[in-house]
Amino acid sequence: MDKKSIIWVLLTVAFLVAIFYGEPSKLLNEDEGVKRTGVNIQGVIHNNIGDTVKFYGADTTYIAALDSVTRIFSINFDLDSATFFNFFHGEESTRMHVKPNDNITLSLNTAEFDESITYSGSETSSALAWMYLEEENQDFPSIMDLSDEELDPAFEEYFATRKEKLEDFKESDPDFYASVSNDFDGLENYFRQKRTSMLALPKPGEDAFEISYPDKDSTIVNLSDFVGNVVYVDVWATWCGPCRIEIPHLVELENEYEEKDVTFIGVSLDVLEDKQTWLDMMEEKNMAGQQLITGGWTCQITNDYAITSIPRFMLFDKEGKVANLDAPRPSSDEIRPLLDGLLGE
Repeated sequence: MDKKSIIWVLLTVAFLVAIFYGEPSKLLNEDEGVKRTGVNIQGVIHNNIGDTVKFYGADTTYIAALDSVTRIFSINFDLDSATFFNFFHGEESTRMHVKPNDNITLSLNTAEFDESITYSGSETSSALAWMYLEEENQDFPSIMDLSDEELDPAFEEYFATRKEKLEDFKESDPDFYASVSNDFDGLENYFRQKRTSMLALPKPGEDAFEISYPDKDSTIVNLSDFVGNVVYVDVWATWCGPCRIEIPHLVELENEYEEKDVTFIGVSLDVLEDKQTWLDMMEEKNMAGQQLITGGWTCQITNDYAITSIPRFMLFDKEGKVANLDAPRPSSDEIRPLLDGLLGE
């Protein structure tokens, strides 16, 4: 999962209720005199992937269908106060800021999702789109390469252009200004905490931190249960596109090492409300090995192992010691030589 995806993890919660289906329609405009209640969002998706768009709010999910010919959607819903929505299409997403009675038109091309998305009718959503694109175009130095004295100026430089853009809303929309400012502060604190965890990570050859979570039958499974085997851990989630891409390669790898002393453990970061989605995906993808669920991103394994993005693969040797905490993915040509080496082959 890329850097932007992690921002979503930090800034949002799981949303599963009150699904609403919007009817496909032509794009509307003010001159057509259409009566609207609440918020109206309409748009066109070029090079669409799938036939729906989704809007995830704090406690509600709205889904709109794309017209099969024009690829246009329209959706209308009531809104009491300004809030943030995550807009999803295919495997990509972006964040919107929506106010009561907004009439927003958006356009995007999935070939260049962040680069192409535009809004009319929402200055705050346009500002967010600019900020996220600016973020993607920036290189933030590895926090592990910085001294304590270098952290403050590094963060200041990293957020400078986005904070400057945000100043445009300090007087015109103080609530939006305060919320996004808090997001910046929260993200900085998150990376500082992860840096502390990274400095405390066990090194290769040192004892691993325990991993202990329930499987599909609610039986607790521990990493230490498999001392005597090489263990390959996959930290993933059903909502993570790059994670799903690796599943067929992982299944192939599991089949290849089925008769050898290798244990495969999948640790899902899905929330417990999504347990059925997790169960269904395991069945659909024929996922074997030990499959565990944490109940959400904020958990012991992400804290202990300083995990800031997924999928994350980790290797442990037969003695339960760390071999590689950032192991190659199953799709990589590098993983088999590492497994064979740990097996003594």
